[in-house]
Amino acid sequence: MKKTIIMMSMAATMLTAVTGCQKTCDEWYELEDKDCVEMREKFYGYYVGVYTQNGQTSNGALELSEYSDNVQRIRLTGSSNYFVLTGSSTFDMPLQQVVDPQATYTMEGSGSLSGNQITFNATQTLNGQTVILNFTGTK
Repeated sequence: MKKTIIMMSMAATMLTAVTGCQKTCDEWYELEDKDCVEMREKFYGYYVGVYTQNGQTSNGALELSEYSDNVQRIRLTGSSNYFVLTGSSTFDMPLQQVVDPQATYTMEGSGSLSGNQITFNATQTLNGQTVILNFTGTK
């Protein structure tokens, strides 16, 4: 009887140890080093790369930072524009108006992050003209 109680106690301890290691995170958070962190944090930073627009390429950069009011959003630093996470490594840019010193236009698109490389594809529309813009950059 004593042996049975000891065995049951050991089994319960092992079960607790196995299930105790599993941690779940809230939506738009992921487990990193035993802590739940916002999925968007890995997107933050300065990316240097190449823009392609209408077949023309140019060197450029973009910076992504925290968008304070929503854990699913990432700010395109230096503007009021943002991306919305659609998965742990993917995002969309919903249709937004972009204001820069030379023009005001609309833009929407999508992208992904793989390691330190980001890819973003967008459609810009200005005065009825549509332009396809692509950016690939490394943090």
